[in-house]
Amino acid sequence: MRNIKLTLCAMALAATSASALAEGEATTAVTQGTVTFNGELISETCNIATDSRNREVQLPKISTQTLKIAGATAGSKGFDLNVTDCPQGISRVAAHFEAIGSSGVNSATGNLTNQYNGTETKARNVEVRLYNSDEQPLKLGETGQAFPVNSGNATMRYYGGYYATDATTAGRVTAQAKYTLAYP
Repeated sequence: MRNIKLTLCAMALAATSASALAEGEATTAVTQGTVTFNGELISETCNIATDSRNREVQLPKISTQTLKIAGATAGSKGFDLNVTDCPQGISRVAAHFEAIGSSGVNSATGNLTNQYNGTETKARNVEVRLYNSDEQPLKLGETGQAFPVNSGNATMRYYGGYYATDATTAGRVTAQAKYTLAYP
């Protein structure tokens, strides 16, 4: 009888230890994880056309009344990025937009922040949002819509426009992003 009691106590202790161990493992699994990045580099590429290397897009002058509440958008303007000399085998090309350095982007909205630093008044509570050609928002760090390559050339059409984070104030707006060609 004594052996049975000892065996039952040992089994209960083992079950309690296994349960505690499992709880400890669950805690570790919840507080730790991994991120795996996969990608591909190719040796052949299209060339960015001279007129598209350093594009400047002049957004229209609009009233702060148009951008008086958070989330309001206005003043979008289209711009083209042209590529040439795409090698055979590349049938589609897109622009991947990125921040310059570690600034110039609002991580919450994915928009470009106003970086104007001239002598005139800087507009407040305004960002510049990028859009695909179908006018869907495009966050910095994302690859834009892909366009077909025809006879080694392609024209990629994107848009930029104002985005209010709150009631805007009058002033100058300057925002800048860099782009890299991507082949989705």
